[in-house]
Amino acid sequence: MQIRPQEIDYKKDIGTLDGAPVIELGLKGGLHIVLTTRHDKIDYLGVGPHRAVARFMAKKRRPDIQISELSKSEDVAPEHFQHLMPQYEAMLGQLSALNPRK
Repeated sequence: MQIRPQEIDYKKDIGTLDGAPVIELGLKGGLHIVLTTRHDKIDYLGVGPHRAVARFMAKKRRPDIQISELSKSEDVAPEHFQHLMPQYEAMLGQLSALNPRK
């Protein structure tokens, strides 16, 4: 997946996973992506229309993730988006397939 710099609304470090930084990207179109990089390899951890959805996915996929950046005011209860999870899990699978882990 190619994300051009002009498509990024924000980029922030939100935690760590196995010693590597965990990054959250907010795209101008409204998509949020949680990822980590290691050895110049991108590992997509979560994706969604809201940062809480992307973070929930990341935590579900990798329970050992350490999120240090808090955003309780923007937290959304999982019950509100559970019905959408299959769609976003499929999207995450497509992103991961474009950049498979070694």
